[in-house]
Amino acid sequence: MDAHTFHLAIDQQVELLEKAREAELQLSNEDIAQANSKALSTRGLALLNLCISRSYTGLGGKSVVELSPDSSLVSGGIPAHGLKTGDIVKIQEQLSSSIKKSQKKETQDEGLNGVVIRSGSQKLAVALDMDKSYLPIDTAKRLRVVKVANDAPFKRMMQTFLDLKAKQPEDLPSIIKIAFGLAAFFPPVKSEIRLDFFDDQLNEVQKEAVSFALEATDLALIHGPPGTGKTQTLIEIIRQLAARDLKILVCGPSNISVDNIADKLGPFRIPMVRIGHPARLLPSVISTSLDVAIKYSSGGMLVNDIRKEMDEKLNTSKKTRNGTERRKLWEDIRDLRKECKVRERRCTEDIVRASKVVLSTLHGAGGRDIIRQNFDVVIIDEAGQALEAQSLIPLVRGPSKCILAGDHLQLPPTIPRTDKTSSLRKLELSLFERIIKLHGPLIKRTLSVQYRMHEMIMKYPSIGLYDSLLLADVSVRSHLLSDLPNVIKTDETQEPLVFWDTNPHGGFGEDDTGAHESKSNAMEAALCRYHLRNLLEAGVQPKDIAIITPYNAQVALLSGLIKSEFPDEFSEIEIGSVDGFQGREKEAILLSLVRSNEKKEVGFLADERRLNVAMTRPRRHLCVIGDSGTVARGSVFLKGWMDFLEENADLRYPDAIMLQQ
Repeated sequence: MDAHTFHLAIDQQVELLEKAREAELQLSNEDIAQANSKALSTRGLALLNLCISRSYTGLGGKSVVELSPDSSLVSGGIPAHGLKTGDIVKIQEQLSSSIKKSQKKETQDEGLNGVVIRSGSQKLAVALDMDKSYLPIDTAKRLRVVKVANDAPFKRMMQTFLDLKAKQPEDLPSIIKIAFGLAAFFPPVKSEIRLDFFDDQLNEVQKEAVSFALEATDLALIHGPPGTGKTQTLIEIIRQLAARDLKILVCGPSNISVDNIADKLGPFRIPMVRIGHPARLLPSVISTSLDVAIKYSSGGMLVNDIRKEMDEKLNTSKKTRNGTERRKLWEDIRDLRKECKVRERRCTEDIVRASKVVLSTLHGAGGRDIIRQNFDVVIIDEAGQALEAQSLIPLVRGPSKCILAGDHLQLPPTIPRTDKTSSLRKLELSLFERIIKLHGPLIKRTLSVQYRMHEMIMKYPSIGLYDSLLLADVSVRSHLLSDLPNVIKTDETQEPLVFWDTNPHGGFGEDDTGAHESKSNAMEAALCRYHLRNLLEAGVQPKDIAIITPYNAQVALLSGLIKSEFPDEFSEIEIGSVDGFQGREKEAILLSLVRSNEKKEVGFLADERRLNVAMTRPRRHLCVIGDSGTVARGSVFLKGWMDFLEENADLRYPDAIMLQQ
């Protein structure tokens, strides 16, 4: 790639990002404007019948409001919902369902914008994007909280591309040059010095990957198929780098990907700090968060005193009726907020500077807390799931070395699902995959020994996607559900791979939900219930079982069915989408494929990467439920899988009497 082609590639990425942002914002706005409150709540996009129970000053002088259910309408606390910590939301007056759509559209932009910082059973806390002495909504009325699109990551990615385009190719960091083919990659020279490994549990393949990453001059990739100990390998690399007194930035596309590293790194007492609001982090890593570090620093104690003073003045302003006095109080509060931010910034810089390892999301790596620091090495985990623009955020300032870890054969980066989705497909090419396509196998090391799946569960993903390279470690090669404590031997617990094929009956037929709606299949859901009952009766613990499916409508259908049939076990049985299960595992997985139709259409079931995630989640038992006649017509990969199941799985055919039972 020459300089001209590089700039054209940047322009194309900028254009695609703008389209993706417009699509996501449009979807969000249409949801709010067109759907009534109850529909939004059912879809997990809103919480209804709330009132503001408390307001106070939070981190950085932000105004925080706590919302609780209206006790006259809701009992038993906040109902189940889809809002998570870190979600961008809008607090609005809850309009009557009889309000016309035109009126709803007029009010869709009204309300308070903020970020969910805490979600509990009794209240929801939201940090507001405002600095005002009044709330521009009637707090005496019932309120709703609606999830909206987050525009901030797109702005940061766009800025990254603009920064790159502003430079001449010769001035770009060497990592960027190699990544885009503007410079050649030279494999590292193997060191003659024997490396002393901290972790004596590493296998030979993992040791080779660690050595490769440490010896690389500028860029190294660690390819980690499912269950191969990628995180364990990365922890060893980080410990080795820290022992060499190098400053390391560890990033990932999501909070959970970063927290996973922070959690495993914690016991080794390396000076580290996790950037990000504590409410967004796993409880096990809170102690390493920047906020906790600030709280217990000498400067942080002064910050806390300033916050208390702000809260006192805020409470006084609510009680006073004198306009002049109220304005004076808010002038004082604004001055205190400025002082609070300045002192917090100083504390942050001191703490980050003193840490050998700094951990942040890729988006967070472009924040003020990090951009002023220089890092020797940047490590990006789950790089196959990150948008290319995301991965470039921590690299644009030119660290000496970058180590990317991930699996481009599992789920790609997420893009908005709209009628324009096909035009955005190019965004699914991650930086990780681009580099592999450009430089081939010499730039990576692949971990090949997996410690999760029974050999039979592992076999087809290995054949179909990993060139038959995967090997099952002896500790998992033949393990079964019947080997677990208190589990009896049955037809289910002694089989690692079961396939309920509905094709001999002409398929069960997916439910007619419309061309653009999520799909469901009621009979497959009933078959899931039947197989689940057999597992539970055999003594398999509910917490060890998950039911997954590619379609959200099937998730909803299964949830209702399983809750009604198994009310006591329901809270422990995980039911979710394939996309939400990457990086997870269970002893037993039930997989409902859903698609069954005369046209033999399989939709995004044809995506090999999504199926790879689905079939590699279980440890001891995978039960596949589907119509082989439809699924096999979807792709060569799916045809191969159906043939493999027919030859190797415990093949079963359901009947109506069995399902009625």
